[in-house]
Order: sequence, then C-alpha cells, then structure tokens
Amino acid sequence: MRMLLRPEFLNGPFGDPALYIRELNSAAAMLVDCGDLSRLGTTRLLKVSRIFLSHCHIDHFFGFDLFLRAQMAVDRTTTIYGPPETSERVGGKLRGYTWNLIGDRNIELVVVDLDPKASRKRTTRFHSRSRFLPAEASEEAWDPRQPVFDAGTYQVSTAELYHRTPSLAYVIEEKLTVGVNAGVLRELGLRPAAWINALKRLFLFGGIESAMLDVTLEAGGSRSYPAAELARRLLIPRQRHKIAYATDGAASAGNRGKLVDLIRGADLFFCETCFLEEDRALADETKHFTAAFVGSVAREAGVKKLAPFHFSKRYLGRADEVIAEVSRGFGDEVVRLVPAGMKDGEEIWEEKESA
Repeated sequence: MRMLLRPEFLNGPFGDPALYIRELNSAAAMLVDCGDLSRLGTTRLLKVSRIFLSHCHIDHFFGFDLFLRAQMAVDRTTTIYGPPETSERVGGKLRGYTWNLIGDRNIELVVVDLDPKASRKRTTRFHSRSRFLPAEASEEAWDPRQPVFDAGTYQVSTAELYHRTPSLAYVIEEKLTVGVNAGVLRELGLRPAAWINALKRLFLFGGIESAMLDVTLEAGGSRSYPAAELARRLLIPRQRHKIAYATDGAASAGNRGKLVDLIRGADLFFCETCFLEEDRALADETKHFTAAFVGSVAREAGVKKLAPFHFSKRYLGRADEVIAEVSRGFGDEVVRLVPAGMKDGEEIWEEKESA
C-alpha cells in the first residue's frame, strides 16, 4: 500500500538527531528534532512547515540556526512544537541576530509549548515585522490524550518523558483513506463527480448504512444508489502507517509505560539507544535509554520495525554490539541507520510496500 509519509533519518546512529518526513501527496515536509541539518539543502528546508522538538539540548536544537537561515528566502509561517519553555529557547536564538533589514518581510514563527502534566499549551508568535520580538503569548487548556496537530490525512500525538527535563516523544499516524476501483466504476457505467467525495465521507465518518446517493451516469443523467452498496463495490481502504520517535529519557518504569501506550503497533520506531546494558549505571546517571530497554519496550508495544539511533560515541567501532543487544530485547532484526544519501528510511518503507 502506498504510504502518505516518507521518513528519512539524516545522520546515522552516532549523529545528532534529525528526522525529515515528506508528505508524498503535497510539497510539505516536517522535522522531528533539529540536530545536524547540514545534509538538507535550502530547497528541502523550505518544504518544512512544522517542527516537532523533543527538547532543546544542543544536540537536538543547534541545527535550528541553519533552518532559520533558509527561511529568509521566502515569506512564510512555520509552527514549532516542543516542551515547556521552547518559546524561550527559540526567542533566545532570535535575539542572537540583528534584524534591522527585514521589517517589510512576512516571516512568522509560531511556537507552541506543550505541557502534558498541566494539560496546557502556550502559543507565542515571532514576526519579522517586529524584528522577531515575541508577541503576547496565549495559553489554553489542552488534553494531552488528543493530537497536537491534525493535518486531515495524518495526525501527530505526543507523550512527555523524563530526562531531568521534559522530553517529548511523538507518533505520526496516517488516517484511514480510501481509493476508488476505476475498473468497477467503468463496469457500472458511472462517471466520477462530486458524489464520489460524498461517498468517501460517509464511509470514513459514518452514516453510510442508511444513505442514498445520486450518482452521475456515463450515458447521461443520474441514478439513486444505496451508499453502502456503492462503498462495498467501489471503495478500496488503504493501509495506515504509524511512525514513532523517542529520544532522551531515563530507562525507567514510568517512561516505559508512557512509551508503550504511545507507540503501540507502530510500523517504524526511531528510538534513542544511548548505552549498552553494561553501562547501565551511566545510563541511569544521565537519564538515557539502554539498548536492552529499547528492545524490550519495542517488543512489548508490538512495533514492527525498530530503528535505534543516538548511540554514545564511546561505542564507535562497536555499533554491532549495540545492534545485537537491541535485537535480543526486540526479538527481531533491527534497522541499521546510515547517513542520508545512502540507504536509509526510504528503503525501509519500500521494503514494507512490497511485502
């Protein structure tokens, strides 16, 4: 089944994290974290309309400056989601530059601070016309069980992990969509028109069992059909895909429960795998995951494919050991990530399509 989203992990298992996800039915893209973005040129950066930050430690956020530089090419709005105080971190980046030449531009950054514990979200706007000084923030109630963003064809949800600072894990989940069997459409002598979209809406959102639709005939005129019969004969449900991403958190029972609930059934799980179990004391001290922890979480959540990243550089030359420990906990092979431009997330999805 053709997916709507195509992930590309940019920097391999030892690089600073950044996940670039393209929307295949549009020119848009999103970023999850802003580590090293140097493999993305201006054209690809300008496709990004939303950024989802786990937290603002330097290895997850320093690439924002490169993203910001690319935005000077066009007038546009970008929305950035992150844990509490993300707006202050973005504001700090913006205050570091002189903006006396952009007063006639229309560039806006909208930063949404998400606070799952308080069930609140805070939105701050930074606009080029005011030299990126923050406008007065607005705050509202937010149910953290609900998506933080809904694009219509997919939605993004989050959970807060503990890393001595809040760190957000994300899932990007495609919604159920349907196609039309063109061959059956011809056999029935029906002409595509607005009634097809009405049929899809009834199928996806309810009310189809009792509905009748006036459909356009190829021979001219129209005819009334039971919507349920049309759906049974014409519509082809398309498989949904779910991408999960989690980085930087303690290998704790609390984080485990939140992760399992969030990522359950994910087709592809990108997860920080900083330490081997032999260095568990260091992992506990720095509040990072171990390979064994990640593998067991993915297995418990029924993840289909696991892609570990963010290996500690103490394991340079020992990546196979990290992969092996993750695999033992997961009970299956794991995806080996390599820098963009080589075989990466794109091939992961192509393999799934052909299965």
